Amino acid sequence: MATSERLKTIDTQINKLQSRKKKLEEKRKNQITTILNRCGANKMSDEVLAGAVLEAVRAYNQNDRRISTWESEGHKILKPGRGKKKFV
Repeated sequence: MATSERLKTIDTQINKLQSRKKKLEEKRKNQITTILNRCGANKMSDEVLAGAVLEAVRAYNQNDRRISTWESEGHKILKPGRGKKKFV
């Protein structure tokens, strides 16, 4: 395979991967929005929400014992087949 053809093939693969990455990032944003809406967090001020997220990240990074409780509660919200019921 000629070098120029190989570069073209690699560029095509890179473009496909970048496109897939964008789609996955958009899907993740939609998932996060859905989570916020289902648990009622979309009604909180930006400052309170940001502080709560920072606290959750710190707890997660420190393997805090609250994580298992949060996972159980999160599973209830995200469990398939439960519709769009809000847990507040």
